[in-house]
Amino acid sequence: MKLSSLRKAVALAAFAALAACGGGGAGSASAVLPGREAASRQEAVLTQIVAVGDSLTAGYQADGFLGATSVKNPLYPGKHVHPAQENGWWALLDEQASSKPLETAIAQIYDPSISPLPLIQGPGLDNQIVPAGPSPFFPFGQLKTGDACTDNHGFNQAGYLFRGSTRVRMNPASTTIRNVGVPGITLHEANVIHQPQTTTCSPLPGIPGLLSDVVAEESGTFWPVLRNFTHLGPHLTEVNAAASRHPTLATIWLGANDVLKYMGSGGRFVGGDRNAGQAESDLRAAIGTLQHAGARVVVANLPNILETGFFQRVTIPKRLADCKIATYAYCLLAQQGFSSNVVSQLAKRYHLATPQGCEPTSLSKPCGYLTLPGVVEVISYHSTTGKIPDLDCAKPSPHCKSVPGSGLGMNYITPEFAGKVQALNSAVNTGIDNAARSSRVPLVDITAIFDGLASGDPSNPYFAEAASINPGKCCTLGFLYGILSFDGLHPSNTGYALIAYDFIKTINKAYGTQIPEVDVQAVYGGTRCSNKQYCFPDPYAPPNDIP
Repeated sequence: MKLSSLRKAVALAAFAALAACGGGGAGSASAVLPGREAASRQEAVLTQIVAVGDSLTAGYQADGFLGATSVKNPLYPGKHVHPAQENGWWALLDEQASSKPLETAIAQIYDPSISPLPLIQGPGLDNQIVPAGPSPFFPFGQLKTGDACTDNHGFNQAGYLFRGSTRVRMNPASTTIRNVGVPGITLHEANVIHQPQTTTCSPLPGIPGLLSDVVAEESGTFWPVLRNFTHLGPHLTEVNAAASRHPTLATIWLGANDVLKYMGSGGRFVGGDRNAGQAESDLRAAIGTLQHAGARVVVANLPNILETGFFQRVTIPKRLADCKIATYAYCLLAQQGFSSNVVSQLAKRYHLATPQGCEPTSLSKPCGYLTLPGVVEVISYHSTTGKIPDLDCAKPSPHCKSVPGSGLGMNYITPEFAGKVQALNSAVNTGIDNAARSSRVPLVDITAIFDGLASGDPSNPYFAEAASINPGKCCTLGFLYGILSFDGLHPSNTGYALIAYDFIKTINKAYGTQIPEVDVQAVYGGTRCSNKQYCFPDPYAPPNDIP
């Protein structure tokens, strides 16, 4: 499926305006160059594409980082866990930009001997969320057993250590890595940190809530991604690693973890960018390093993370159909037999109740939220005890002694704190936009994509295009409705394809290349190539039993 003519018109107009404002290469490149000149220009730009980013660029899905194709799902006999890395937006971009036939380009992404990805062995890093069977009480579970350090004989722990990371990688000695996205890394850290912040997957003392998980995620993937760049010594950073590959084109998409670490720590995290000026400075530094290495650069801003499925609104939707458009705690709880009264009780208990007409990304009228882990905790605890858990406990139990407010973003978000999270999200985006403008590089407007998807407006080109992929079934931002994977934060194969489409349109407009469009419908249906181990229907398409 190609983008509709309506979306094409809107997208081209936006990119034309961007080019006019951006100047430099973005403003002077012609859309199509004749004959040999076009081929020469294309080769000059696309010879060596590198990626700087976090989990969104690394190809992370469903709370896991995986490149192997042979991992079995122990909770669903006969099923495999599909790899995520090769289905990220950057992998799609690299395949589409290859001078080789698409079938060959896809096969090379999966081939450890030549892949540009730091392919992760099975069972994968972190703990992927997988289907637990066709119709269990709760349809999802964790791929691995044991805690973070003992799972699968310490597989996660191996990633924290340079020597151990050889066990984690399918291609530990590779010289072809060009995607150096490190899950969990912040915009500032990509420029400055040269080693993991911790060498163990044991919980870090004094680090609260979700922040501990994100810091651990970053530390446990630093060496698995960057182990091939130790020759840089004390100058080893993600940005310098990308620059060392002598790129001709570099993509930068960072900043999400500056927001998530702030959110997950209840506002206590101070190691990320906290205002637009800091974000602009850090992004300009990254752009400058890559341009000095010879790269043309394209950057992207952030979605409003409060629009993603990780954040479950506590207002009751007016129509059941609204469950497809946005994420409501009621919708997920109702599927498991809970009444709307349970949502109202939780909203009152944790001061999440919001005035009529609250707006998810508003600073003046913010909404309150349960998080996806909070809703899962309610379901799993209630299924065994018949009671509602205390969400202020790290691990709800009958013996929990609650500390009010200690959810710290892990299980719920009050309206007041949601406003602060949104303010930071907006500030980082302002810094990214300013850096793109002042550095005269093109910008992929991810904010516009997700705002469109969240709008529910059939006249919005982004919403209309996604909803047309499988009309009435897929795809929207509602939890389990196809744009996001099971963790509610990272995109599905289809969601990544929509993002790749806009990266490609931006690059073509700015730099005069002719990268073919991503066929989003083929990504959704798994028909991009004939090898079913590489091309398969999107595993995050809505389950058949979702109304």
